[in-house]
Order: sequence, then C-alpha cells, then structure tokens
Amino acid sequence: MISAVIMPHPPIARKTVGRGEEKKIQKTLDAYKKASEKIKEYAPETIVIISPHNIFFRDAFYVSPGEIYTDSLSRFGAPDDKVSIPYDDELRTEIIRLMDEKGIPAVRNPRYANEPDHGSLIPLLFVNEVYSNYRVVRIAPSMLSDEMLMEVGRIIERAAAHVGRKITLIASGDLSHKLSEEGPYGYVREGPEFDRRVTEMMRSGDLAAFREFSPDFRDRCAECGLPGFIMLSGALENYHIKPEFLSYEGTFGVGYAVCVFECEDACVRLAKDSLEKYIRTGKQLPRPDDLPDWMVRKRAGVFVSLHKHDELRGCIGTILPWSDCIADEIISLAVEAGTRDPRFYPVKGDELLELEYNVDVLSEPVPAELDELDARRYGVIVTNGRRRGLLLPDLEGVDTPGQQIAIALQKAGIRADEPFDLEKFTVERHK
Repeated sequence: MISAVIMPHPPIARKTVGRGEEKKIQKTLDAYKKASEKIKEYAPETIVIISPHNIFFRDAFYVSPGEIYTDSLSRFGAPDDKVSIPYDDELRTEIIRLMDEKGIPAVRNPRYANEPDHGSLIPLLFVNEVYSNYRVVRIAPSMLSDEMLMEVGRIIERAAAHVGRKITLIASGDLSHKLSEEGPYGYVREGPEFDRRVTEMMRSGDLAAFREFSPDFRDRCAECGLPGFIMLSGALENYHIKPEFLSYEGTFGVGYAVCVFECEDACVRLAKDSLEKYIRTGKQLPRPDDLPDWMVRKRAGVFVSLHKHDELRGCIGTILPWSDCIADEIISLAVEAGTRDPRFYPVKGDELLELEYNVDVLSEPVPAELDELDARRYGVIVTNGRRRGLLLPDLEGVDTPGQQIAIALQKAGIRADEPFDLEKFTVERHK
C-alpha cells in the first residue's frame, strides 16, 4: 500500500449535479483536486474503494464482481458524468480467499454488480480527471463488529502484499448528517461533536481512535463513513503514516472531510534504516521499539533487494529464518544485500539516496508438483542433496513454472537431467 485517502461523496460536488451550488463547498472541491493529484503522484496500480453505498449487508461484506465497473450520475440527472474502470480480479480474488480463510462472510453475487453506488462513483470521478491508469476493487462495509472491520482492512493490505500490487485505499464516507436545523436531516448536539473528534483523529494520525465512539453516539449523529474509516485504520496498522488534512466543511448540514495518508511500509523503512546506519557508521541498527507486533513475533525467510535507477543493485535472502524474528532478519539481510552480494561492489554512501528497497517475506515452503504451480503466485525451490536454488514469484520475463524451474536449477547448479525435489512458497511483497 502506498497511500490512503478519506473522501466524502456528495453528488452536489459535481457541477453536472450542483449547477452552481457546488461552489458553496469550494474548500471540498479544492481538496478533491489536491487529493487526486496526490493519487496521480503515487501512481497506484489499483484503487481499492470502500463505499457504504455499495450493496450493503448487515452481516457480510460485499466485494463487487465483474470485469468493468461502470456507473454514472444519471439518477441525479447527469448521465454523461460517468466512469468505466476495469476491475482487478487477481487482487479481488485474493481478498476473498483470505476472508474465506479467516471465516469472514463475503458476498460476491454478480446480480448486484451493476447497482448504482455514488459512494464509489463521486471520488473516482474526481480522480479520473487527473489519473486513470488503474484498476479498481470495490468493497462495502457491514454492521459486523469493529474488530471484524479492522480485520478486513488488514486483509486488504495483506492481499495487496501477496499479489505484489501497489494500491491506494479510499475510504468514501460523509461525517455527521445532523449538523444544522437547516440541513435535510436536522440537528443533534452529537453531530458537531462527532465531526470535531473524527477530524482531529485524521489530523493526528491516531486512527485507532476511530473505534472509540459508542454505538448509540454513532446512531444519533447519523454518520455513514466510520465503518470504512475503521477498515482503513486496519489496513494501515503496519505502516508509518504521514497525514495531510486537506479540508472540512458542513455547509449543507452534512460533514465533508478530505485527508490523505502517505504510507511508508515498516519492512521497507527498516531495511533502508539498517543499510544507511551500517554504511554511515559501520554499526548494526538496533531493533526499533515501534515496529508492528507481527515483525517481532513471527519468524520467516526474507529476501531484501536493492534497485538503483530500476536496475538491481543487490539481493540477499534466506529460505528459512536464521534470526529471532522477521525484523532482525530484515536488519541483517539489508546490510548483506548492500555490502556482500558477490555480483556487485558494496554500496557507497553517495548512492543511498538513489536506492529503492524491496522486502519479500516468505511463507514456509511446502512440497509441490509441477501442475500446482503458478509463476505469478508461487516461488519455487529446487533441491538435490546440498545444492538448492530459489526463484521468487512474479518476476518480469518469467511467465511459466517451467521457466521458473529452469532458472532455479541453473542457480543451484543442478543439471536438467538430474533428479530434484520441488517446493513452492508464497511471498508478502513490501516495496
């Protein structure tokens, strides 16, 4: 995940619907434009959008199926204001697979695929004005527990890591609908209080606080965005985030807020800090105290690779873990990749600003047959005695399992006519 955005979805924000009234929320319009420019700058391959106006189930999450998402503002009198965006079927499938694995109910019935959804449509119309080179996944929240909402957010992030997808997550949602007696929904004192507190959470980046509101309070202030915001907070748990709060308005008696969160992956940041510490001081980076729990609780094989101007600059990894935890594995392998890859000279200090880092966290290998492999999803390991070769999945120019195996055999020094054991594994890709 490279960024996340909170956006509102008032149809009146589009001039095709507002017909001049949209100028009354000019701060929001300016924020839409700036947030969209930010998304263009991040250049995600896929936008995952959480919308409360997608098909909504009380006890399940709806993950929209189909090949292309098409929608328009025809129900608001503006049929020419429309989108047509291809779905990311691979990412959607992985999200559903992980939900099934966790026992989280997911509805994917195609009968609802073309139902109108202005919660997705409005933000994407603004994005499309400056950036359109992306695919989309659309998810509706549910009325299940906040912890379940958090877990689906985590699954979205994990699924993106599994398939190696650069994503931006948009949580589409308005704040309280009860800010003013003159507004369409009236006024309650909880309305302005909710908006004040939730916008402060956005500004500070304290996203875990989204869960602090009681059900009664949420009902009284009549918000529609909070479930999606909670899902977003789950997706961002493993990231260092930099919030940029762009706007808040309640002109029409409904709260509209726009906030962009720049995401720095904790694995990538750790690899970068480790190599830079070693190159500049000759000392190993101590394990930081602010890492996500899973990085210090779990052990796994890890590969750290460095790129400079899109060219490989070093890559070292472990098939099975050597260190006490994933964090320690990354710290040591980042130094190895930068200074001890025999194919390259050691990285010098004046190169550090030019490097890009990838961290692949490996699942435990399992025995495999050729017909079980998929070059995009699985990496391969070949073994003959003490000779062993590994190839990561989803590499450019490696399109078939046969190609994977041939390269892994060559790396291991195993001839094609020699017997070998075959294993497969998946990776969580951080970049």
